[in-house]
Parts: sequence; structure tokens; C-alpha cells
Amino acid sequence: MVAVISLWLFGISACDGGIHVKGRVYAQKASSGDSQAFIDQSSPSVADLTPVKDARVTLYHAGDFSPDKAKNSELRQDSSLTASDGSFVVGGLTSPFRFNAGLVIERQGYKPITKVFYHDKIDHDAIIILVPVSDSK
Repeated sequence: MVAVISLWLFGISACDGGIHVKGRVYAQKASSGDSQAFIDQSSPSVADLTPVKDARVTLYHAGDFSPDKAKNSELRQDSSLTASDGSFVVGGLTSPFRFNAGLVIERQGYKPITKVFYHDKIDHDAIIILVPVSDSK
């Protein structure tokens, strides 16, 4: 009986997958254009950009994400604030299947960005470039 229960527990735990997004959030100085997110892809140089502290990064996962339903989503979510160097890590247990996950980045004074990306592996890398709402003069 113990062997059957152990096998059952192993079976249900093996059904979970994982998702892990780590990255950095930067700000550009000019208020032209829209904020951008680069997940698992090359990003432009960040040499002239400033790290953003306390940006809220929210990951929606365990099923296909829809930007229209983000605020009332029934998907699993994990949120974090960026550190002083702009770094963040979000993630957790998720569906073992492939799906379109959503990453939402918000910080007062900047244009928010929602990036939908294909989750087909556990670890994802992200570079986020936020654009100020307006130039401060």
C-alpha cells in the first residue's frame, strides 16, 4: 500500500512544470516611443540606460495569457518589484505544457508594457526598456 501511495505522489508531482523569468528593467531618457520587452531574444544596447528600481513585474502562466483579461486572469501569477540594479526574478510551478505566458511591467511615471511570449522551456531571460510618460523639465 505504501508503495502505491508513493508511486501516486510521484506521478502527480511529475505532472507539474516550471517557469522562471529573470531579467532587468531599464529606463530610457527620452519619452518618445513605447516601452519594449525582449524575452529570449537580442535586445539593443543598455549602456546608456538607467536601471529602474521598484517596477512591478507580474508573470501570468499555466495557460494561454490574454492581455484583455490580465487584471481578472484566472491564470497563476507571480509578482516582484525590481531591485536597485533593475533586476527581477519571477516564476514558479506551472503547467507542464507549452503555452503563451504574459509578462506585465508597470512603474509610475513610465509607459507600461505587456509582453506575451511562448513558454517552451523552464528558464527565460528578459530585458525591459521603459519609456517615461513625459520628459521631466
